[in-house]
Amino acid sequence: MKKQTQLSEQLFIPIILGSSIGVYSIARSFHEAYGIKSIAVCRTITGPINHSSIIYPMIEENMEEANALLSFLKNIDRKYPNKQKVLIGSDDWHVELIVEIKDKLDSHWVVPYTNQEILQKVIDKESFYNLCEKLGVDYPNYISLGNSSTLQSELPFPFPVVVKPSSRTNFDELEFVGKKKVYVVNNKQDLDDTISIVRNAGYHDNLIIQEFVPGDDTAMHILTLYITNKGEINLASFGQTLLEDHTPGGIGNPLVIRTMHNEKVIKDAEKIVKHVGYNGVANFDLKYDKRDGKYKFFELNPRLGRSNYYVTAQGQNPVKNYIAEYIDHKEIKYSIANNEVLYSIVPKRLLLKYIESRSLKDKIKKLYKEKKVKNPMIYLSVDKSIKRIFYVFASTFNFYRKFKKYPPLKIDK
Repeated sequence: MKKQTQLSEQLFIPIILGSSIGVYSIARSFHEAYGIKSIAVCRTITGPINHSSIIYPMIEENMEEANALLSFLKNIDRKYPNKQKVLIGSDDWHVELIVEIKDKLDSHWVVPYTNQEILQKVIDKESFYNLCEKLGVDYPNYISLGNSSTLQSELPFPFPVVVKPSSRTNFDELEFVGKKKVYVVNNKQDLDDTISIVRNAGYHDNLIIQEFVPGDDTAMHILTLYITNKGEINLASFGQTLLEDHTPGGIGNPLVIRTMHNEKVIKDAEKIVKHVGYNGVANFDLKYDKRDGKYKFFELNPRLGRSNYYVTAQGQNPVKNYIAEYIDHKEIKYSIANNEVLYSIVPKRLLLKYIESRSLKDKIKKLYKEKKVKNPMIYLSVDKSIKRIFYVFASTFNFYRKFKKYPPLKIDK
């Protein structure tokens, strides 16, 4: 009841869909910037947002249905009338739902997302790669497999290869044994088996079969942009992933990011968003290819990513852009985040265990020594619940168990 009263006294209320660490990170960014609390709309309350003093969780078990979500949001509107509400999704399917229903929400809602047509151009993998080809932006070689259970021709590149859905949203709706976010396969038999598993599970959209760009987790990179309604880029934050999640359901999620800067990558991303007229947050995944010294763009996520707090840690809180543009109606000055910090949600010892580069290990140790390491879950000055503190430290050290069971892939290529 106390949280509800506090929410009604705020100038605006962030409404964040989901219950992941990304949701907590967004809520924390709002709290750091404005001292306010957020509502998290979720199907179930999970550890990252549970027992938090900055989040008021609200459950809608059928939130994946547009009508159910719209009805739920209108109930929130009635509970907090005449109050500005900022609606934010933490996953791709959230954003697609929000874009679908945004015209049915009244003027009290801030919905900082592009339209349906532009959204589909950037989130469909094949469409995204076509944009890269047209604009001269580097991307990995791939082929697209239609609604078929077998590959009839030879691949134009060698194994290993990566298999992933072209439509992430349709794939995420499925539940089946052997499900992974992406699959890395080493031979034709494994490829045929993987395609068969995915098709039999009910995924019938295009599958992307992509060359494996060589390199370990440290070759992966992330770029976050904020693009205004006028098409102006006002924030750019780039980082090098040092360690990824390797569990089947979380494979590819960055666990540790070292922030840095790369003007060429920013310019390439700018070509894409400006060409299609995209606005809002654009979160790019890319990988450095040591074979030609180029960064290969993998995808654009139309939202703040799961590891979005790396941007705030770097000194450029991204949620301030939402408020400046949509509520304060202020001009946002272009800002490139240049501060070097380390975003990490794993124990230091575990991180160092999987870093092979001596110079990179020294860099990590230096950042720890300079106290430039940020974990979004550790907000002890504000979130002081004993239950929450126990969860945060237990989940952090649980990564030892996860990496023992699912260590990084060893691919000699």
